[in-house]
Amino acid sequence: MSESTHLTCVKCTSVLDRATFEGLEVDLCPRCGGLWLDRGEITRAARLPAEEITRLRGLLTQAGGPPPLPTTHLVPCPACDGKLSEVTLGSVHVDYCGACHGIFLDRGELEEALVAVRTRDEGATARQVFEAAVSAAP
Repeated sequence: MSESTHLTCVKCTSVLDRATFEGLEVDLCPRCGGLWLDRGEITRAARLPAEEITRLRGLLTQAGGPPPLPTTHLVPCPACDGKLSEVTLGSVHVDYCGACHGIFLDRGELEEALVAVRTRDEGATARQVFEAAVSAAP
């Protein structure tokens, strides 16, 4: 079950829905299937049981609209006054806010992002992983 939030999707401007997975609240777009994760939530999501990841993936794939297009310019963060920039996490390009450390995943990026968090820089926090990705960006 999900409920509306005050956050809007950075890709299609739809109001995001909030869903809870074992105490982890995430914000997902019912239109384009994007996913907003606040600071630290990607690490918590990577620790969810497989059945919870399957449930989250199911909600994202039920989105009614087309998948979001890649970001071509800086967009405002849905959670703060910061701007999102593209960083590479594993093999996916995610939209990252350097101010609040939240991330936006396009539809289809969840699995690869979770694999990257689980395997890259084992023992590092998500913030450390993203800081490494940001510092490596051109």
